[in-house]
Amino acid sequence: MAVQVAGRPSSCSTAATAPWKQAVRAAIEAEHVEPTIGRFAVSIGFRTPVPRNSNEAWDLDNLVKATLDAMEGVFGHRPWAGPPQPADDRVDYLVASKRTVAEGEEPGVTITVHIAR
Repeated sequence: MAVQVAGRPSSCSTAATAPWKQAVRAAIEAEHVEPTIGRFAVSIGFRTPVPRNSNEAWDLDNLVKATLDAMEGVFGHRPWAGPPQPADDRVDYLVASKRTVAEGEEPGVTITVHIAR
């Protein structure tokens, strides 16, 4: 499965996190993906906008966390007694990258998920 998410990626714990997670969820839902039992291999390629100022930085591990945390539509929910969380503990292989958008290119992310054997 491959999903394209358009929009400004967000790190975890920022004001933009909730809209980013909603964009990821909407893109997964639009692909009519159903949660799957098994283990996963995930590739995530971020296209980040040019920073607005010298304080804006794109921290790859935080970009990944916010994105994986919105992928319950793929992973299902973790079976535990606390608040619902995606079962991203089932990701056994992860490749992530980031790059600044090219001129005329839209920010976002390409997410590819495979069932790991």
